[in-house]
Amino acid sequence: MSEIKISIFRDDLDNNPSYFGAQLSLPATNIEIQGAFERARISFEYHGFTVKDYDCEQDYLNELLPQKLQKASVNELNYLAKRLSRMDEFEKAAFEGIIKMEKEPDLVRLINLTYNLSECNVASGIQNDEQLGNFYVNNGFIPELEEASEKVLEYIDYEKVGRICREAEKGVYIESGYVVKSETDIKVVYDGTNIPELDDDPECFFKLCKKGCFEAEKEKGVWLKLPALESKIESALSELSASSLDECIFTNCISNIPPLDDVFSATGDIGKLNKLSNAVTKIINNNMASNYKAALEYEGCTDLDFAIDIAQNLNCYDFYPSFCSPDDYGRQVLLENSGLSPDDIAFELLDFKKYGEEKMKIDGVLSTDYGLIRRNEKEFMFEFCSKQGQQMGGI
Repeated sequence: MSEIKISIFRDDLDNNPSYFGAQLSLPATNIEIQGAFERARISFEYHGFTVKDYDCEQDYLNELLPQKLQKASVNELNYLAKRLSRMDEFEKAAFEGIIKMEKEPDLVRLINLTYNLSECNVASGIQNDEQLGNFYVNNGFIPELEEASEKVLEYIDYEKVGRICREAEKGVYIESGYVVKSETDIKVVYDGTNIPELDDDPECFFKLCKKGCFEAEKEKGVWLKLPALESKIESALSELSASSLDECIFTNCISNIPPLDDVFSATGDIGKLNKLSNAVTKIINNNMASNYKAALEYEGCTDLDFAIDIAQNLNCYDFYPSFCSPDDYGRQVLLENSGLSPDDIAFELLDFKKYGEEKMKIDGVLSTDYGLIRRNEKEFMFEFCSKQGQQMGGI
């Protein structure tokens, strides 16, 4: 379930009418977060971005988050969403109440409050002081009235009793009932620096299953992280009671490069999968994941061999992550080719959209989720697939 939906915008592109940032549903994996940053054109080097358009599953957070968290840490928001996603109905009610008691807690405080819900009591269905007073009196929470007769109780002002109790214990009403906290101090788990319990995401994992099952996806399998040492492969084979990889097939793929799901097949051999995994590791370490994702989309790649060749030929692509539209491309090309100053009146009079569209066709430039990209003049070196078997450029 999505607990918090946000939009991420790169600050210096926010006024570009063709730029729409990227939407992200939380909680999310590190892979999903990185993908959203790439779609928002936020690179490893660029850190200026703003989180906007909060939409929370818990309505009471919709009023709080936009006011406090314009420059929020996405990792902190994601951790809060993870904590919310694991709450039961009692905990959700307690969290709403404790936030109402806190008035306007910041994000660090919100995260810590999720660890202090056991200190709360929730009385469901109680919506006002009269109902609270009646509940307290009839359940023996007012010692002074425990021995009172039915006749005496007829004269009790339950609303006044409820108001006195609520003010004394600083309780609050929420939509589902009444919430009170027994402890004033809270346990601090998150110090604002080190986010606890973050899950590690996979790099390139492939599920290995033994042949012989007609529904391989239901077969017991072993997740094998590639590239893998021979000892890891032997261990996986032993767990499957297989003597060699020839007795196995790969049935699933999880990767830091989601488009690779489209090129994976159960017939992929271990040598090629290792080769691809090595290439992906190098690409990620060099902060070029966006380039590779754009190239895969540009080529419409659905083939393992071609995916490896693209990974080994990223220098054959010109990538423009900051360009969001033909207008951007047209303006940049004119700047480079005309020698005009950006302040020249021509830049106010020309139709950059039409010019950019024509130039993109001529130059073989395509728009992807990660920016504009084109094939340049460098020779593409084919190792695993034939040049004749691929139509470069996806056009």
